[in-house]
Amino acid sequence: MNEDNTWNGTNFTSLMDELINHSLLDLPQPGGLYSIPPCLHAIITEALTEDRQFFCRVATHLLALSIDSTRDDYEELAFRRQISAHVNSVLIQGENISLDEAARFVLVYMVNGQLEEAETLQLEVVEFRKRMLGENHHLTLEGQERLDTIYSLQGKIGPDTHFDDEDSFTPLPYSQLLRRPRITQNRISVSLQRITANTPLNDIVKHFTLVAHLRDLTHELGPCLETRTSWGGLGDVYRTVMRDGTEIAIKTLRPSRSKSDNKITKYTAREIAAWSKLDHPNILEFLGLAVFQNQLVMVSPWMHCGNVVEFAKQRGVNRCSLCLQLSSAVAYMHSMRVVHGDIKGANTLVSEDGVVKLTDFGLTIVQEPDVYISITEKGGGTERWMAPELLLEDTAVRSEKADVYALGMTFLEVFTGLPPYSNVRRNCAVVAMIARGEKVQYPEDLSLYTRHSDRVWNILQQCWQWKPRERPTAEQIKATFYEIM
Repeated sequence: MNEDNTWNGTNFTSLMDELINHSLLDLPQPGGLYSIPPCLHAIITEALTEDRQFFCRVATHLLALSIDSTRDDYEELAFRRQISAHVNSVLIQGENISLDEAARFVLVYMVNGQLEEAETLQLEVVEFRKRMLGENHHLTLEGQERLDTIYSLQGKIGPDTHFDDEDSFTPLPYSQLLRRPRITQNRISVSLQRITANTPLNDIVKHFTLVAHLRDLTHELGPCLETRTSWGGLGDVYRTVMRDGTEIAIKTLRPSRSKSDNKITKYTAREIAAWSKLDHPNILEFLGLAVFQNQLVMVSPWMHCGNVVEFAKQRGVNRCSLCLQLSSAVAYMHSMRVVHGDIKGANTLVSEDGVVKLTDFGLTIVQEPDVYISITEKGGGTERWMAPELLLEDTAVRSEKADVYALGMTFLEVFTGLPPYSNVRRNCAVVAMIARGEKVQYPEDLSLYTRHSDRVWNILQQCWQWKPRERPTAEQIKATFYEIM
């Protein structure tokens, strides 16, 4: 529940996803049958006694999540737990199902030999993908290949298949399901969508606009007001206006020797997928995407006050308030099971009315992405802000605790106006210091910027604990700054 005692459906669904992934997939059920664990069923029925439709949506979503085609043993799971009986139950109820759920249900029918049911459902999946993504999209083609396989298993041919001898096959009887499921456009889930370096730009734009319902602002962009402003060394930002006069920033990723234009497009798509999921007062608003100078770009409001470090240098600025807002943004991301991966002052902007806006989601890790775009989760970030485990351990991945470490370094920037280890010129020397266990020294002028210098320094030291598990959560940091305020 929310603080005002209203129902939080987003957090509930996220919790259900986590429960089913950790408590159901690898545990045999009583009698070898698939079933929602009794405790989970009790939670749902207690919370949703007056909302049967939402209960059915959650139950269907959980059922689809348990059908994981990437696992080697999914066929065995399907047989052992008799998932098809539950799939039939969902479909016969006539509930709306998403495109992703339908595609997973087809797998169950196939491995259980229910080929007529698989054919009926897969036909709808393919037709929907043709309308939404186009006939040549790789997901449409994959869906057609699966449909052809289903036809072949039945000794049938599809409408697009040609044989020299028309009498070489005998069609089998075709029967419909008792009730055909309604796959609705506004329920389309894209958790199985894949974007690769070879996905055409037009297909990516179609995916984000037609499936993810993001805005394509290509035709709403006006002339550039500034040529470009550097953004983190990896991209450029152009200041321009929309046709209605709104000042906006256009962020592009810059090609390099090691990254082709196609890979840059993939990385941009990945950032769009992560950024567009976030909605918080202290996260820079994602307005939409566009094609600008033949490149996929991201559009956001223009921030006149620059980054938080420069803003904090102004007379009268409450630095603790800035830190509270930044920790609030990170706490929100972590509550959504999203890791930022590159928190620092340069990636934190400030609006005209003094509101902190966290940005730059190029290294963000989304635990349950709506679109799958492969990228490494190891390392990443900027050396002076990176947690020791990311710098020194080959297997370490970006995490919430690593975010907290970087958050502490960003607080240091806000109070001192200087980057971490500002007295050390070379980044390699900083890494060597961290490896030796040398810590950031107490800033002598910290007390000039806040009367709570001791409490602030204690927060920073907690963020920089060597062992990740000993660092506080972003929510705890937020609460501490709230007390200070």
